[in-house]
Amino acid sequence: MKAKSETMTIEDLVDLHKAQMLKANPEYQRGIVWSSAQKKKLIDSVLRGYPLPRIYLHHISTNIAGMKSEGLEVIDGQQRINALSDFAQGAFKLFDPVADAETAKFPSFLRDQPCPWANKNFDALSDDLKKSFLETTIPVARIETKDANEVRDLFVRLQGGVPLSAQERRDALPGNFTDFILRLGGKPEIARYPGHDFFVRSLGMKPGQDRGKTRQLAAQIAVLFFNRRAKGADSYCDINAAAVDDFYYQNLDFQQESEDAARLLAILDKLAQLIQHGNHAKLRGHDAMHLVLLADALWDDYVRNWEARLPEALDKFLAAISEGNLTKSDPVPSEYWTRYAQWTRVNSDRGETIGLRHRFYQEKMLASLQPLQVKDPVRLYGELERSVLFYRQSKRCLVCDGDMLWHDVEVHHVDEHSKGGPTTLENGAAVHKKCHPKGKMQTESFAAKLSAANAASTPI
Repeated sequence: MKAKSETMTIEDLVDLHKAQMLKANPEYQRGIVWSSAQKKKLIDSVLRGYPLPRIYLHHISTNIAGMKSEGLEVIDGQQRINALSDFAQGAFKLFDPVADAETAKFPSFLRDQPCPWANKNFDALSDDLKKSFLETTIPVARIETKDANEVRDLFVRLQGGVPLSAQERRDALPGNFTDFILRLGGKPEIARYPGHDFFVRSLGMKPGQDRGKTRQLAAQIAVLFFNRRAKGADSYCDINAAAVDDFYYQNLDFQQESEDAARLLAILDKLAQLIQHGNHAKLRGHDAMHLVLLADALWDDYVRNWEARLPEALDKFLAAISEGNLTKSDPVPSEYWTRYAQWTRVNSDRGETIGLRHRFYQEKMLASLQPLQVKDPVRLYGELERSVLFYRQSKRCLVCDGDMLWHDVEVHHVDEHSKGGPTTLENGAAVHKKCHPKGKMQTESFAAKLSAANAASTPI
């Protein structure tokens, strides 16, 4: 095999492609698979002066029946050549970084730069831009061999590198959120990114050896956390690859000094102190997610006496999950299987599934953390009790039976607190703020109504 390094202009490649002298071998090459967005991004890169990777071409010269045929077979670079040729023939318009921000997902520093090719096809470009595009040179390796097996072996070797994981690709994205996740999830080969103790010590993860898995978990937790901070405790978003990618792009201007970012760091600091690796069964990604969300719910409303009991409560929950897993084939499996463990295996990164798990997790952990003391003696019921009652009542107000939104929920003492009614789930009722019984008459009427309803629903 002989290999010659040279350069070719885009115009040369386009002309060869149009003349069908530049083809891919369908026996071992895949078809055209690039999306419209990928093609547009490639042309945008050319017009910004970004260098393109080397293209590998097999020079074929054949003599048949006294006739000579020459051509170039694409070994590597088919998708790029096709995109360049399509654009040169007017097949599509380019992204406008501002108008197409939702789709194009350009970082802010590019959106702020002039873009004279925005929303234009090739014919609409200025003469200078057309010339610049067509005269751009691309490095080419021209391969000469008569042995087709050598060409195939080269193709396999070119494709045989270990592809980047989804998180490794995110690590290369611009923006402050990328740096924030590198700080949390760690990249030990860079001194300033050792990784947060919660991931490295409490969870026992190894960010230097796991191809981005620690950073991916950190990103998923952050996406869940910031989504709930923005939209309320009843909000559980997807954290699959596409959703995390979207969050990165939508938060290129993420503020690492924000109140919510500081809160997440403080929660992780506290959990790293409380949860010591080796003192518990191995913690999985879902355990870490629910721990962080639980701590967030406890953070403001409750006196910190829950901290000392959290490790024991976690042990109790992990033990119950282990026992529950043993019942999955039983006629009546444990609720720890049906309401939690099975949802760590099916669509586990979907917001709806995370919500199902967390409501159960929160209810069981709340019971183990008792007695909780609310900081504000006026509120009495904290976010945890409010959340449990909200879901127990299927998001319906026990006064008017109407649907409730999370931000409009209050908890009413059925037996008045002023007369010794306990602040317990059994004595609580989630109601609309506007429906919250006030005064002796309303409170007694509601208590009687609820008592009658409970009596009517209790089997004799």
